[in-house]
Amino acid sequence: MKKQMKKFFNISLLTIVALSTLSLSSCKNEIDDIFDEDAVTRLEKAKVEFSNILTDKGGKWQLEYYANGEEPGYIYLMTFSKDGSVTIAGNNKWINYIKTGSVSNTASYGSEVSMWEVIADNGPVLSFNTYNKYFHIFADPYDIPSMGGATSDDDVNENGYGHEGDYEFDIMKYSGDTLYLTGKKYNLNMIMTRVDQTVDDEVYMNEVVAMADSFFNAKVPQVYINLPNGVRWIVKNGATSILKMFREGADEISTAETHNVIITHDGLSFMDPLTIDGYTIQNFTRQADGSLLCRDDNETTMTADPLAVVFNNTNLIWRTDFKDIAGRFAELVAQLAEELKDYNKSTLQYAQIDYDATNAVYRLSFNIKKSTYKYNPTFFFTMQQVSDSQVKLTVAAQGDKMGENYASKCPAIRSIVDELGSATIDLTANSLLAPVNMKTSVNGNNYIVWNLQ
Repeated sequence: MKKQMKKFFNISLLTIVALSTLSLSSCKNEIDDIFDEDAVTRLEKAKVEFSNILTDKGGKWQLEYYANGEEPGYIYLMTFSKDGSVTIAGNNKWINYIKTGSVSNTASYGSEVSMWEVIADNGPVLSFNTYNKYFHIFADPYDIPSMGGATSDDDVNENGYGHEGDYEFDIMKYSGDTLYLTGKKYNLNMIMTRVDQTVDDEVYMNEVVAMADSFFNAKVPQVYINLPNGVRWIVKNGATSILKMFREGADEISTAETHNVIITHDGLSFMDPLTIDGYTIQNFTRQADGSLLCRDDNETTMTADPLAVVFNNTNLIWRTDFKDIAGRFAELVAQLAEELKDYNKSTLQYAQIDYDATNAVYRLSFNIKKSTYKYNPTFFFTMQQVSDSQVKLTVAAQGDKMGENYASKCPAIRSIVDELGSATIDLTANSLLAPVNMKTSVNGNNYIVWNLQ
């Protein structure tokens, strides 16, 4: 795998390395002229100092881990103990693979205790020196199942290589409860940040997964990076954490770039600083409205299309099972359930809004089940964007034949249609970046929540 190489420069560490070399060539007098202690002694003290830093204040740290330059990053929580043990907890698809033996995008939580030590090399090195199945999987030289393997025609066999991840890290510097590390073998930079010792590992890691879900969803076509100069970059494939990016208005095929990111407990970070249109960005923090703000310049943001644009996107399908409704809609759905029972002993399963491109109208279809049969009475609307968070549905025509038949037998179905088609609808969503659950409200507390299919 291609490796992206960079180094954190730290004068004190480089001095240790240089002086270690000098000491091996018997330049002891020169060293004494500059330092009170020889390089070996200073290195031993550095080992003790970093060991104490790691175990201080409860010893709990978040590691932003990259196995290589072509995969997304993964968050791990590590709790270091003075007895040399470390509890490593994660929540990702590779832990799920260990537990189930199957490869999918489903994340699973796992935690295991192993051993650690700060050892001496050219400088202090953090070594996870006994096997931890939830962490060392990235260093195992095995064939990665999702990559095809030796029997696949579309990929290489990774036996002997695996993910090519590190489990030993040069400690480059410590600043502000942050440790800066570089993988000893593959030279990728990583960051460890101190976490409060009272944090529950599983709760914390579940919150990281939830954070990822709030940023990107494969069902939402794209989001945007908004630069201070007004230029936007389109971002696709966010749910994979391997972002496909290109300047708005540019040709996607010839200009798109891919960049891997890591979802943290508080936001998102690119693996390396990224310069686009003259702006260098890397770290984003989630804001109260669900957007992301770049903390490198406090100006660049990451947002999605306005909710109204998402809701009337003609390529999307919205569905409700009527479990999350309130006000007038709740009353009408309850009434419809009784009417369907009386009419033909049928039940309401769900309703769906999609777009009929042939007739250039939106369809509201009710899925009604009777025994083993399903019926879909349908009604037609136009949709107009009123504001970024409002749309206006207007009944475009009578329903289809089945729709008009059901409306004549079950008046509540017509009332639901009229309620949606007689007022401006306010839109709110579970997430600004990944609005897969959209609440459509009429006159305040009368609402239906629709789920993106």
